[in-house]
Amino acid sequence: MLKIMACLTLLTAATTPAIAALPPHYQRQAEFAAVLEAATVAMGIGRLIDAVEMTGPDAFMVKSGGCSVIVRIVDAPKKKEPGWVGPREFEARADAVVC
Repeated sequence: MLKIMACLTLLTAATTPAIAALPPHYQRQAEFAAVLEAATVAMGIGRLIDAVEMTGPDAFMVKSGGCSVIVRIVDAPKKKEPGWVGPREFEARADAVVC
């Protein structure tokens, strides 16, 4: 009986859906997409982006010709209850464009 209860417990735990953080490469992909969008808005669609360089934790320099802009990844305000797990909620904010 104990063996059956243990098996049922493991089976139930294995079939429960889990929400977890994104794997690192998917998280970085989401950050790059947000950085590109913020840089495009800041620089305008008339400037083609030549390079994106990570200059520090959550900081990227986006270059377009002779201009550049620093885009920072900022954590979004927490909307979930404590203990909630899942993908990082963030916003990309661009500084002023420097030409």
